[in-house]
Amino acid sequence: MGLSPYQTPSDAGVLCVILVNTAISISIMKELVRSILHVIGIHVASAEDTLTESVECRGTPSETYMEEFRSQTPSFLYDLLCRQTKQECSVCLVEFDPNAEINRLACGHVFHKTCVEKWLKLWNVTCPLCRNQMMVPKEIEENTCPM
Repeated sequence: MGLSPYQTPSDAGVLCVILVNTAISISIMKELVRSILHVIGIHVASAEDTLTESVECRGTPSETYMEEFRSQTPSFLYDLLCRQTKQECSVCLVEFDPNAEINRLACGHVFHKTCVEKWLKLWNVTCPLCRNQMMVPKEIEENTCPM
């Protein structure tokens, strides 16, 4: 056993209790000051408020954006597109049924149609797996060689 910097074992426990009580007291004081400022009419944003505001201000993609996605990446039946061993959707982690409607993105990854559209509705415009763009911009699409 090594030598402890504390004279008795209870000293180490007391130090932990003091640190925890100090952290709790600081948290209580912070909330008290925030409440007083709120009553006065001054709103101080917390980390939770900032996160909520950033999600709310993004909204959902417009219907034209969703229609453009649907036209660029049409859905297929899993059985018609994939004839290999069983795969699962990386979003919901459920194995594809032969009659499941799926989308194959430009990167080649395959997802349930509903899963990828939910992903897109949260303004995630990249593939859930490889982070490549889900939709190829039209300028790039027109300038590429088909071969």
